[in-house]
Amino acid sequence: MADQKPLFKAPYDIKDVSALFAIVAFVLIIAAIVGNNLFGLFQQTVNFGLLFRGLNL
Repeated sequence: MADQKPLFKAPYDIKDVSALFAIVAFVLIIAAIVGNNLFGLFQQTVNFGLLFRGLNL
């Protein structure tokens, strides 16, 4: 049994993982900024007072 494999061997390179993490973090930050701006535009264009008065709530 001279040809044993190590029990815990990392199947990944730490550079690949950190690059992938950076890409995902960047995409999530951009999505949060764009989503926040779009929600702000939605709040400015929709008059919730008239909307709820029309629904009799």
